[in-house]
Amino acid sequence: MNKQKILTGSLLLLAAITFWISWFLMPDPGTTDTNHILAIVKQARTSVLCSVIIQIVSSILYVSALFLLTRFFLQKKIRLAGVILFGIGAMGLCADAFFHLLAYFMTDDSVNIQQDVVRVMSFMQTTGVVFLIPLLLPLFVGSLVLAIGLKKQRIISKTPTITFITAFAIGIIGTIIAKKVFEYNGPVLSLVTLGIFSASQILIGLEIIKTSQKRISYNRNNKMKEELIAEIK
Repeated sequence: MNKQKILTGSLLLLAAITFWISWFLMPDPGTTDTNHILAIVKQARTSVLCSVIIQIVSSILYVSALFLLTRFFLQKKIRLAGVILFGIGAMGLCADAFFHLLAYFMTDDSVNIQQDVVRVMSFMQTTGVVFLIPLLLPLFVGSLVLAIGLKKQRIISKTPTITFITAFAIGIIGTIIAKKVFEYNGPVLSLVTLGIFSASQILIGLEIIKTSQKRISYNRNNKMKEELIAEIK
């Protein structure tokens, strides 16, 4: 069982790493300006396609980790709520990958970027996003709720929770300051926020692995003691 818990932590760790890589490969993440999106995706189509593939892989890793989490760590409602929200977010992450895939196709040389193409992309970045956000936002909220629940179960420390809160603070307050004070709309703040968020999930994965390894070591030592006592008798 402890080996399966190590697998759970490893999957979550890999999911978090691939999550950040997928956003790092996207040119100017977070922008919603249609013409700008088409222009920058056109210049980095290979990177965008790699991002789409890695984002889908990340979604699969998240869901796999969550299935295992439900087997070992769900004894309270708060942890179950975290997993449910997290699972919805993983679906949103996968759906978001197809938004990026659409932009990739729209910038193919066989497609003429005319008014109709711009209209489709404008729809996806306005009305379409209204459907996406309720799916994607729970990934962030659910991660925080899950971290709080696992901390209460004494499986992880409070560090991941604090890191999640830091990511939220930088993402919200930092964005307001950057836009209102410095009139900055670049990708750095988005990547930093997503990086801290990913680091929080990595910490959860590492701490689950560490806790499980300690239990394996403890059980092994107990077994050796019992065998030694049996031999002495």
